[in-house]
Amino acid sequence: MKLKFCGFRTLDDVNKAKDLNIDAIGFIHFPKSKRFVDISDIKQFTEVIPDDKEKVVIVVDPDYDTIKQLIEQTNISTIQLHGNEPIEDIQFIKQYNRNIKIIKALPATDGQTLMTAINYYKNDIDSFIIDTPSNSYGGTGKVYDWEILKTIQHAEYLIAGGMNYDNIQKVASLDLAHSGYDIASGIETNNEKDIDKMTAIINLVKGAN
Repeated sequence: MKLKFCGFRTLDDVNKAKDLNIDAIGFIHFPKSKRFVDISDIKQFTEVIPDDKEKVVIVVDPDYDTIKQLIEQTNISTIQLHGNEPIEDIQFIKQYNRNIKIIKALPATDGQTLMTAINYYKNDIDSFIIDTPSNSYGGTGKVYDWEILKTIQHAEYLIAGGMNYDNIQKVASLDLAHSGYDIASGIETNNEKDIDKMTAIINLVKGAN
């Protein structure tokens, strides 16, 4: 199972997580998010993260100049699209830098809508994240009906939306085809990343080293 820890805002929090047994660390570059960080911060953060971890920037309907700046001015390896981006935006990223991986986040509205969106994007992206529907495009800490995910077949996806130690255990008891979890609020205490929560989740999902 993959683990992506997301929503890092400070170098101190990045340093807490950068050497842990996780697969990806994410930064949100969306001004309306409470976890927004600017390009200069993302540059600083991605410089200290080992290359064995994906360095993910989350954007919402970005313009092409923003995409170029993020690719050129930081060490990101992955762009996570969290809005209503058309295939043309994905093709632009691939043409600009073919080494950049692309994750498409989708809201868990209903099974049919979800599968329609997956079929629209699946040939052009690397993986999906299925998140709780919200006007703030994620980061709410709220869950949704995970039974919706039983409709997803033949697509790699992480589950986001209120993931924490207890909810991961609940999801694990379901017969889903997910490949891991994307966690932001579930690894925080008082808006800071909590090393104890991060370690507990890693031990739960990946086993203690």
